[in-house]
Formats: sequence, structure tokens, C-alpha cells
Amino acid sequence: MSIRKTLRTLFACMVLQVGVLSGVPMRPEQIRELMFQMSSPKVAHVAPEEDHDGRVDDHT
Repeated sequence: MSIRKTLRTLFACMVLQVGVLSGVPMRPEQIRELMFQMSSPKVAHVAPEEDHDGRVDDHT
């Protein structure tokens, strides 16, 4: 696991812990869903590039 991902997970857990200590209600199912979303890969949508004339370059 990369250091960046480890730090992000640690930060999220610390924020959740502060919420617990301050009395913010959060169901275990919500916590599981949040941790699942953090560990799942993300899909990025990339817009087609435009040239300086404003035309879309579709690389075909």
C-alpha cells in the first residue's frame, strides 16, 4: 500500500474518531460503505482534447 493511500485512510479514520468522541451518530453500515468506497478503484472520464481551432481531436 502506498504511503499516500495509508495517510488518506488514517486521516479518514481520525475524522470518524473525532465524530464519535463529539457524539455524531453514524451507523456501522455507513462506516462500512465509506471504507468500501475508499478502497475501491476510481474510474476517470477524460474529455476529448481540442486543438487551438476548437475542433475535437478524436485520434481516428
